[in-house]
Amino acid sequence: MSPLDNFNYDDAMAETGQRSEACRRLGDKILAAFTHAYAVGEQDVARKLKTALAANEKNANASQNRRASDSAIGQADLWVKFVDSRDSYKKACDKKGANASSIAASLDDMKDAYRQWSMG
Repeated sequence: MSPLDNFNYDDAMAETGQRSEACRRLGDKILAAFTHAYAVGEQDVARKLKTALAANEKNANASQNRRASDSAIGQADLWVKFVDSRDSYKKACDKKGANASSIAASLDDMKDAYRQWSMG
């Protein structure tokens, strides 16, 4: 009988910290997929990916001792804010007869949302 026959990989990964590292890497990939899906308008896919992201964070205990904006869910929320403000800016620019001040305000909102997301 080999010592690996009864080896519990989950316990070993938890003891060495590899489980949280693996979950973090998976969370990064889910977050990247979410940001892409949301940016291109795949709302249904983005919603499912955000649910998967929350489940991954829960499994990794990522929310402990972290600010909300540092979590993957916090980053996803900041991305949504940026994309929504980008879309508002596009609409303001495309609107016939839009005044310069409303376009400038939309641009400022978009810049602020981007700044929050990129520094999040």
